[in-house]
Amino acid sequence: MKRSRHVRGLTLVELIVVMAMLATVMAISTPVLSRFFKGRTLEEEARRFLALTRYARSEAISRSVLMELWINPELGVYGLSPQSGYVFDDRKPIEFRLADGLSLEVDRKILDERGEAKIWFWPDGSIDAESLVELRIQQDDDGEIIEIVQADFGMGYFVRDTEEGKLDV
Repeated sequence: MKRSRHVRGLTLVELIVVMAMLATVMAISTPVLSRFFKGRTLEEEARRFLALTRYARSEAISRSVLMELWINPELGVYGLSPQSGYVFDDRKPIEFRLADGLSLEVDRKILDERGEAKIWFWPDGSIDAESLVELRIQQDDDGEIIEIVQADFGMGYFVRDTEEGKLDV
């Protein structure tokens, strides 16, 4: 006894209707999602910077070397290196470039001749008194800002609460 299998596919009209519905949903959700991901980029950059400060402090303590975290707001880059004269043969240089649409702001009075602001971590983990106290990471298109400041006790950095209280990095 043969059974006839009746396989039913989509008709062209059904396929066009489904594609139209998907296009409508995407058109509505894309602006919302793009704002979400832009906000995430700003927060992720702040997290990455804070992680680098923690790593710099850890390296200074574990290697007993003065570590220098440098920030070049003009080029939108920052990185970490040991004090001049010390070389880490087992480490690649650490340098980060800001994500597109972000910029760094620091007090121009503290920039050196190369246009860099510095944070120095001593081998005991403390931050040098001449180090950068505050910097801002700004989203260029909407002006949203995250402020990163030195802790009162000089052992690290944190994100300053904004008036909106919405940043919890």
